[in-house]
Amino acid sequence: MLRKLITLSLFSALPFMANADDVTIQNTSATIQATRIVSASNPITQIISALNAEDRLVGIDRTSHTKPTLQNIPDIGYRTMLSSEGILSLKPDLILLAYDSGPINVLEQLKHSQVSVIQFSELKALSDIQQAVTTISAQLNRTEEGVLLNQKITEEAAQLEAMTAQNPQMTGFFIMQEAQAGSPQVSGDKTSADKLLELLNINNAFDEDFDNYRAVSLESQLQKRADVVLIGKRASFDHNMTTPQAELAPFTRRTEGLAGWPAALQPKCVFDVNMSNYLVYGIHIYAESTQLLDAIQHCMAEQ
Repeated sequence: MLRKLITLSLFSALPFMANADDVTIQNTSATIQATRIVSASNPITQIISALNAEDRLVGIDRTSHTKPTLQNIPDIGYRTMLSSEGILSLKPDLILLAYDSGPINVLEQLKHSQVSVIQFSELKALSDIQQAVTTISAQLNRTEEGVLLNQKITEEAAQLEAMTAQNPQMTGFFIMQEAQAGSPQVSGDKTSADKLLELLNINNAFDEDFDNYRAVSLESQLQKRADVVLIGKRASFDHNMTTPQAELAPFTRRTEGLAGWPAALQPKCVFDVNMSNYLVYGIHIYAESTQLLDAIQHCMAEQ
């Protein structure tokens, strides 16, 4: 409720009007075409890249440094720990915020800065992604490119849905991180990992046990008799935490299975997945999920 109020207050006070169908920057003389953009959201940065407008980015959040062409763009920190001084020093004419950007006092400072700001709702469905594309393409004066991008995303979502419909549902779970000691964090209900499992037609074995992420013992994992286990991986970054030290593949099949599991109880298929690819619900999620699902289904067919 608090986030909703923040979003509404930003929309009502800043120099533009916004609702589900119409987002424009208002100027006394003409509609502004944004040329100096700060993006505090990886999914939003992805859209700007897809619209061939990376040259307009003057600042991006830490999670947006996902490819070489973005590495030299100034880093504004984590989206939930932003600094108004750091952002405004980049002299942006448009600031794009995630649904959970903060802290609140920074949002208030940005609201009163006279710089145009859009704070997006959480992207949880195809329609949310499409609306974000429409909004951003309008700010960039690239509406035709936005229409084409939305058509592409729609086709990719349909392809994934068709693939899942042709195969029986699997059971599995997502390990957020493997613990060196103790129990690993496993995703329950209401998580981005749970949404990924849903897209892959995998029933989350823990979605009725708990919400969010929780440490789960090996015994409890074994009891679920999972067909598929996905293990989240992150790239290693340099000392500035902005440049990946090595390329991390979107996913990799782990043929040796899970360490510490009895051979007879091993999941049928285990995959390491890049969390920058698969826990970001954005324009690439359907195409990348289709590729992962295809690999999972090939693995399952071998059993």
